[in-house]
Amino acid sequence: MNSMRMSSVRAIELVAGREIGTRLRSRSFLVITIVLVAAVVGTVVLFGFLGRTQQSATPTVGVTAQTARYQQMLVGAGQTAGQRIRTVLVDRAAGESRVRSGDLTALFTGVSDGRLQVVVKSSLPDGLRTGFDLLARQIALNQQISALGGDPATVQRMISTATVDSRSLQPADDHRGELTGIASVVGVLTYIMLLISIQLTGQGVVEEKANRIVELLLATIRPWELLAGKVFGIGVVTIGQVVVLAAAGAGAASALGVLHISAAVLTSAVGWAVLWYLLGYFAYALVIAAAAALVSRQEDLASVATPVTVIVIAAYLVGQTVVPAHPDGVAAVVLSFVPLLSPVVMPMRAVYGVPGQQMAAAVVIALVTIVFTVWLAGRVYANAVLHTGGRVSLRTALARAMPARRVGADSVSPDQDAQRDLEVVEDRPETTAGIGR
Repeated sequence: MNSMRMSSVRAIELVAGREIGTRLRSRSFLVITIVLVAAVVGTVVLFGFLGRTQQSATPTVGVTAQTARYQQMLVGAGQTAGQRIRTVLVDRAAGESRVRSGDLTALFTGVSDGRLQVVVKSSLPDGLRTGFDLLARQIALNQQISALGGDPATVQRMISTATVDSRSLQPADDHRGELTGIASVVGVLTYIMLLISIQLTGQGVVEEKANRIVELLLATIRPWELLAGKVFGIGVVTIGQVVVLAAAGAGAASALGVLHISAAVLTSAVGWAVLWYLLGYFAYALVIAAAAALVSRQEDLASVATPVTVIVIAAYLVGQTVVPAHPDGVAAVVLSFVPLLSPVVMPMRAVYGVPGQQMAAAVVIALVTIVFTVWLAGRVYANAVLHTGGRVSLRTALARAMPARRVGADSVSPDQDAQRDLEVVEDRPETTAGIGR
């Protein structure tokens, strides 16, 4: 019993090693990895650029000696309008010159009959115009208060101290925007990598059937060993890609100072993303391998792969729609426990923080799902992978008796036969691409 178990482990190692070696030597794998890394780093750089651009977009308004007393009122009006405003004291001639050169956004020169005199190069930006409108109203109000014998400063002080006393049920999250961005990136990367792994696994299974490599391999190893080796091999490669992408994104964000959250929060988000991708990969890869075994041509692969792809797309859309708005809402919590949806939804929720009991329960459900999928996918794969020609129905694949394992009478041992068959596959130019492309 122990020797058979070791032989099975060895067979899985051989198939997995062949998958890993083939993909690491593939130029397309290298190109895809470089493109994905460039996309992740480029996204981080873009966010950093947009953030700096937004900061540099704060308009600068010149004030003269006649309007200097309105500086604080102008800045306060801008804050009310949601527009940051910087002011600088200049004389009128120099101010107009700086407006003409673009150094100043506007020059505030005076107030006459309740109207503000402002000099601009071409037009006044909307946010700044709103600030000036509020300032004009405040000046007009002050003038009316003075005309009625009141003190505008006293009225203004009373207005400024009239506030709302609110009681927060939970502390404010100053990094909510950053967390939302990280969650969105986690969802996108998980979605893309799951689609890539589904495509690689499905294509590999169909190519082996089309080139009849699977018949050679199943002469010495069991179907489930071939399936396990393929899934593990592709999994090692794709999880390596995920780690590289996560490291590239986190490194770029830290280097550019895009994120201001703690390293512990960022590390936790990356760790949960990698773990949930791994759980999602095994579930989806097993399903797509079994589905791909039902067909014998690449042209027919889409017909069996589409339902699996649709589930991945649905998980992504659900995550991006539900999680950012209410990560702890009922919908987000329930959907993060649903098998095949949780690999995308749960790591997005993990960015905001998930109670340990919920995370543990979701992981257990995912593992149970994988165990069931192993049994189901293994049966379908074993019963359909040797069938060539037309598409095998799922009912037939589940009902058909397991194909006999064909071991040559002169075989020295299962391990040596598997090693020999894999070497033969590598030496056949017309079928070398059959495994693991």
